[in-house]
Amino acid sequence: MRIGIGSDQSGSECKERLKDRLTGEGHAAEDVSPGNQSRGDYQKITGELSSAIYTGRVERGVLICSRAIGACVMANKHPGVRAALCHDLNSARQGVQDDGMNLLVMGASGVTLDWACEVAAAFINATHLPGEQAFGIPPRRLARIVEHIRKNLDTPLAVGTLSRLAEMSQSHFSKMFKLSTGLAPHQFVLQERINRSKELLRQDDAKIVDVALEVGFENQAHFTTVFGNLVGMTPRQFQRSSDYEPTVMYGPSLEAAQSL
Repeated sequence: MRIGIGSDQSGSECKERLKDRLTGEGHAAEDVSPGNQSRGDYQKITGELSSAIYTGRVERGVLICSRAIGACVMANKHPGVRAALCHDLNSARQGVQDDGMNLLVMGASGVTLDWACEVAAAFINATHLPGEQAFGIPPRRLARIVEHIRKNLDTPLAVGTLSRLAEMSQSHFSKMFKLSTGLAPHQFVLQERINRSKELLRQDDAKIVDVALEVGFENQAHFTTVFGNLVGMTPRQFQRSSDYEPTVMYGPSLEAAQSL
């Protein structure tokens, strides 16, 4: 299995122990936090792991950090990511079996090195057993909707418009869309707007107000508030940072879906 692992500085020793064990068991372990990480880096590392899970680069992720609850809250804002804080075998196993958990978060001070490996093993070896549920929006139709969203971020993108594109009622579309992506339609649109704004903010001489308008916000103040809630820093701080996180496009591409 392809496993993504990460930690801040407080969990680095545990992460290295876990990485060695996973590799020894034949798993492909991708470390998204190489080198020494400070306590404040949990946000960036959480974003890296969440992105790797949703884009399919890894199948599951394990994060060990000092801000475990905050990491769970942040990870669950990403489409398709189901994160939970678990320190016991039963919770780690049932989280996968019953709820499709794909990101295990452990507090660095809450587990010993050996126990963290045992909890991670229970998580990785468990299999999701979905009960009776709908399958969501068919992949090709979902890809068209996502493509439409990405090409029209500067427009209102109301749920009614998207549901007509999907040829569904608004209530049924909202339910199926969340089942497919892990986010309600309006949350997904906000996430895409923020993703696009990150690309624009990286450009030389980008003005925040222009970026806000280009990705569909009515004013800079609203954009700054939403950006701060989702990214953990203001657009200005993001611009000034010398260590940007990589660009990630959430959701299936039209080309990928057509190959299904």
